Amino acid sequence: MRTFTGVLGAAALLAAALSGCSFNFSAGSTPTVAADDLQSDIKDRLTKAGESPQSVTCKDDLVGVVDKTTRCEVVLSETNAFEPIVKVTKVDGTTVSYEMTPALSQQQLEKAVGALVEGNSDQKVESVTCGGGLEGEVGNTADCTVVGGGETMDTVVNVTKVTGLMMNFEVNRA
Repeated sequence: MRTFTGVLGAAALLAAALSGCSFNFSAGSTPTVAADDLQSDIKDRLTKAGESPQSVTCKDDLVGVVDKTTRCEVVLSETNAFEPIVKVTKVDGTTVSYEMTPALSQQQLEKAVGALVEGNSDQKVESVTCGGGLEGEVGNTADCTVVGGGETMDTVVNVTKVTGLMMNFEVNRA
């Protein structure tokens, strides 16, 4: 069985910069972090940590209710993008505290698996199809099919380590 190991996500120094964040709001109904404000906050924190993302895109606002989540796509480079899950951990009056965990969308995972397999073999990868994305929790898995060199290889992607927004995973034949 051949195993390919990869690391995706931001540099380790980002773990401390983004693990816990807070945002203040004016009084009113349920506090909400607007997508634009969340994007700016993430971009500012990444820049202060030494990483200047090409883009940060949050599809939805973050509602200030404990355990509510939203996702934002962070593109660091053409080959390094991830989609952290932003989760509310505490709401104190008008202050919403949140943390982020690494994740890859289905498309990001397919790109990462293809690059990893191609970079560690002499085969040109023609396509990769995964059944979904991958959340950064040790033990989480995703099934992917890699096509290249006239072969089809079923694989299992397994998260082996998570530190801040850094996620290590390995790709094994199924």
